[in-house]
Amino acid sequence: MYKVKFKNKNKLIMVQKGESILSKCNDEGLDIPFACLQGMCTTCIATVLEGKTSYIEEPDQDSLSEEDIKNNKILLCVATPESDLLIDEIED
Repeated sequence: MYKVKFKNKNKLIMVQKGESILSKCNDEGLDIPFACLQGMCTTCIATVLEGKTSYIEEPDQDSLSEEDIKNNKILLCVATPESDLLIDEIED
């Protein structure tokens, strides 16, 4: 289990490796915007400020630009933690 802290909401949840960060947010009642749940629409895009993630399944190749990837942008619906995380999430 890894600690996943959301900077703007000042909330901390515990997420297992292999579990979708967004799914766990929904389970915990955290209101994170989402739509497709398949790594395609970018509604759940966020920035990893600290820590490391991987993807449960690779997002659509057109979802994130090279610049997004370079700037530590991830899609929460298909991302899973590889360490404790600090995430800068989009506010509603």
